Amino acid sequence: AGRAAPGGLAMGTNLSGMEWARPGLRYGQSTKPNLNYTVPRAADVAWLAANGCAKNRLPIQWELLQPVLVTTNANASVQSVLGAPGAFNANYAAYITSVLDAHAAVGAKCIIDCHNYGRYQDFVYQADGSVIGLTASRDPLIMPFTTDGSQVQVRIFATAAGATLTTAAFTDFWTRVARQWMSHPGFGGYGLQNEPHDLPAPGSTVASTGVEDQTIWPTFAQAAINAIRAVDPAGPIYVAGNDWEAVWTIGTNNPGWPLAGSNLVYDVHMYLDAYSNGFAFDYDTEVAKNYSAGIGSVPIGPTTGSQRLQYAINWAATCGARLALTEIGMPVDDPRWQTMFQNAVNLARQNNVEVYSWMGGNHWPARNYAINHVPGWHQGRTLEPAVSGAMKAAAGIASASLFDDGPGYAASGTSVTITVYARGNLAAPLTINVASSNGGTLSKTTLTIPAGANGQDSYTFTAPANAVTTLSYSSPSGGQLPPPRRVYSLTDPVSYAAGTSLYDGAMAILAKYQASKWEMADGYTDYMQGAMAADGQPVRAVADSGFGSSAGNAMEMLNWINTASNMGGMSAPVMKTLNGVKTTDHSVYNTFGLWCKKCEPQPGVQPNPRNRVPYNIDDGHFAIAAIAVPGTANTGLVFQASKTEDNQVAELALQNGAPAAHWLDINGQNVQLTASSAVAAGTPFVLSMSSVPGAQRLRLNTQVVGSASATLAASPFTQMLIGWGYQGYYPRDGFGGNVYGVITGKGAPTTSELAVLERYLGAVAGLAL
Repeated sequence: AGRAAPGGLAMGTNLSGMEWARPGLRYGQSTKPNLNYTVPRAADVAWLAANGCAKNRLPIQWELLQPVLVTTNANASVQSVLGAPGAFNANYAAYITSVLDAHAAVGAKCIIDCHNYGRYQDFVYQADGSVIGLTASRDPLIMPFTTDGSQVQVRIFATAAGATLTTAAFTDFWTRVARQWMSHPGFGGYGLQNEPHDLPAPGSTVASTGVEDQTIWPTFAQAAINAIRAVDPAGPIYVAGNDWEAVWTIGTNNPGWPLAGSNLVYDVHMYLDAYSNGFAFDYDTEVAKNYSAGIGSVPIGPTTGSQRLQYAINWAATCGARLALTEIGMPVDDPRWQTMFQNAVNLARQNNVEVYSWMGGNHWPARNYAINHVPGWHQGRTLEPAVSGAMKAAAGIASASLFDDGPGYAASGTSVTITVYARGNLAAPLTINVASSNGGTLSKTTLTIPAGANGQDSYTFTAPANAVTTLSYSSPSGGQLPPPRRVYSLTDPVSYAAGTSLYDGAMAILAKYQASKWEMADGYTDYMQGAMAADGQPVRAVADSGFGSSAGNAMEMLNWINTASNMGGMSAPVMKTLNGVKTTDHSVYNTFGLWCKKCEPQPGVQPNPRNRVPYNIDDGHFAIAAIAVPGTANTGLVFQASKTEDNQVAELALQNGAPAAHWLDINGQNVQLTASSAVAAGTPFVLSMSSVPGAQRLRLNTQVVGSASATLAASPFTQMLIGWGYQGYYPRDGFGGNVYGVITGKGAPTTSELAVLERYLGAVAGLAL
């Protein structure tokens, strides 16, 4: 069961995902579950509850829940497509109920947050109540839309004559929410409106470009409070403030506050960067701005978040109000952010302020965004996000998992540095001993992980010449430890693979190039407290068992789509045994494969993010996959490295059963290699591709079957995928077969090194090359 933090004070995250359908809402088919928005899974909620998140915030899209405002004069024809004015969309309402059900199942609560900024994106209704171009999709899960982009309008809260979004529409919405969910055991409150901002000027009905009428939002908020209380006399009501809920203006820019009503919680937002907008993550860049929003012309520092929050705490103390910090984020690339975050959250806890991090949830942009509360998977267990450790420390919750990362290749006389780290919160320092199986020199044999959030310690190891050495861990206190790791100092891994051990020779090459390896036999049912997948079970987590991961940057392969009922029929790959070998089966129609999502460097925002894929298209790189197909005409992607939002890719695929490799850079330069014949059905085979400036190769079972000589333009990648693709905001079909394993890395292995890796993956698939 979920457990609250000591004292019962709410702590959790924003389950972001269901509010992502804009900006294409109403115009075009941008309302597909798992694509344009994503419903949190029950497994997500259960894991959060087990780690102290007793209450979460669920951002929702008003337009998706209530497609026709009660004040809209929709004619009968429109109503037959969109529903009656005021009525809730049954599918979207059921999704909300499913999230509340998940919370109730673990003893947690969930706030329904209308994440609309004081606006509502709607159709333009004609005088007769019709909508020009209104179209119902053949897919019942896609909301009706107009084919005419001019027939979409943005309504905005206003109190002047001619307002397009009135208190009558707002109070109707919240009255219906209260009636539907007030008695649900997982329901935790009403989040009236996320970040109202730039509302109309006095007397106006359009968004302001200067001074807004600050009485508009308090008028709407009070009306909603009154409407809810007419139905539900007790449920918590979360009241945001003007100015994007800025924490430092809560007491100055909200006329008439505190409002009338019982069990009101005033919620504020605050981020840690110079402008407190949550979109900048480089600490030194932010310090150099010599500005801190809410404070003045001073650089940010360890107490910036606390200073900002203190404004709201002081206001609440003066008027006897309750507070919730419903959005705060912790960038992951610099420990100074954690110090600032920890100070702010500690202050919140000391003053009975609820805390909700931004952002959890499973929509694809949330995966490895620079501020997130999204678990991953590493070394066979859930990888807790760093923000969770800091929040646990503030709440006095002591639990953590241990991992280690570092290079695995040490040529003679060189050393590697290995970092052992905790994710979570340790109540006391933890002593760990490290030992070598084969000599060499350790800089120290005893490590100490400090108490507190996300502690770590490092050591160096100088390997003996031309050896394979295993480093293992022990602790006097027992408990979970990182698995043993190998360090390779082989002078000739290719010869070693031929004469001594194919496995160790291949691993030495992987270590040399810091390459990742995913073997499907290592697949788990989930990255949230999952178990090893048995035949017929879904595979949602495969850890990197090569050397591509580093501390804070696990190269996990995950599947986080929500496959609950009425989500669109998308499937996760399932475990299968073929000829005695474990493999993931991607043959079911609409199978979404595995995904490793990372960040893109952005000057002045995040110039060198820690969580990066190993290469861009212009770098030397290689990828190898062992697969099988059920037929001779399969078409689709086997492996893809790409950028989610753009079109640049490097990918392995099948074209009508023939092996293919494809590169497309940011300038549109296209390189396509395709073998001359199709592969045999039902027999494992190994595909590989490699690229360096001026040379691309496609290989099948160690033999070159295609080549080109392009020099590709610099184009960043932000993701890698197995068994499918995702490019230009849209999923790409997988090849519809079985995957045994995939390897990828940066650099240019020699032909003989590449052959060793191909032979190794062939052996994984039961194929002798």
